[in-house]
Amino acid sequence: MNKKIVFIVNAIGTQRCIKRIDEFAERGYYVEAFGFDRGLQSNKQPKRCEIKEIGCINNSTGYLKRLKTIYYGVNYVLKKTRNEEVLYYVFGLDNAMFFMLQSSKKFIYEESDLVHTYMKSKLAISFFEWIDKRAIKKSLLSVFTSEGFIRYHFGDNRPENTHVIANRLPLTVNNLEKRSKKPLDIDHLSIGFVGYLRFNTIANFCKVFCEHYPEHNFHFFGVTNNEPDRLLFEPLKKYSTCHFHGPFKHPNDLPEVYSQIDLVLSTYDVENENVRYAEPNKIYEAIYFKTPIVVSSGTFLAEKVEELGIGYAIDAMDENEIVNFVNSLTEKSIMEKVENIRKIDTRKSLNINDGFFEKLENMLNLVRF
Repeated sequence: MNKKIVFIVNAIGTQRCIKRIDEFAERGYYVEAFGFDRGLQSNKQPKRCEIKEIGCINNSTGYLKRLKTIYYGVNYVLKKTRNEEVLYYVFGLDNAMFFMLQSSKKFIYEESDLVHTYMKSKLAISFFEWIDKRAIKKSLLSVFTSEGFIRYHFGDNRPENTHVIANRLPLTVNNLEKRSKKPLDIDHLSIGFVGYLRFNTIANFCKVFCEHYPEHNFHFFGVTNNEPDRLLFEPLKKYSTCHFHGPFKHPNDLPEVYSQIDLVLSTYDVENENVRYAEPNKIYEAIYFKTPIVVSSGTFLAEKVEELGIGYAIDAMDENEIVNFVNSLTEKSIMEKVENIRKIDTRKSLNINDGFFEKLENMLNLVRF
């Protein structure tokens, strides 16, 4: 395939965007990428091209200046490629909005967060939801990192031009040395959280767990990335059964991490709709490493976990519910979840997107540029 794909990335250094660019290149597409510097610590670039900076946005950038930067950044990309036959790949609602304002060319739209649901004004949420749906409708193909996002927009009336590419594990995880799990001891459980340390729900679960169950252990694998989160988790260090292991390499260290825990905690804060409809990569780590998962009730993730029978759903801000949950855990219950996980094809937890590229090829054969 010799079609050229021009990517417009909302944040240079975002691993998901880099992964997408690399995958297109590996499948024979010509790729070129542009993006905004948002102050991420990572300076990683795709393997076969460099993401060229088209603007700088940080936390101190005012709202109007932010919009202006995105407008002119997208404008620069369109002008630079206007004489070429290309398909654009646009990450994020803000980029898509300004792309549609300035161009009627074919594009793929990818949404990984319902960013507008964080707004305080219901009117603003409704307005940007209208723009979001318009971007999906006008796109050649819209990619979502969660089936829940499609449900949020359209309920059960899913448009034909939508496709889910979940945050699954890279294929390289298959090359890592396997680690045997520690034997399950129901009297001395190990529950772990894997990732950036944030959310009141995570801290509260750990606090209740450590206060009520000194015979069990809680493990944190990861770090905080800002001062408020550090202050949230710092008090937990007083518990002798709460262990902070610090940073780890993804995915290289995952076999070792998951070998040490019986359950993985993924009770993200559900105050915002984005979290309620998201599908975190933890579910795929849980499946791959045969570890039952604990998630927040009332979420799309909880529905999926309970449907598959691979974990538990609780309100992690309710002390009584946490206590009742831990009290109800039995060796039989946990092993039933593990057995359900074993029934799932491991390939479903890996980043294999043949279906997406087949769908894209079929669409490209039907359109003119």
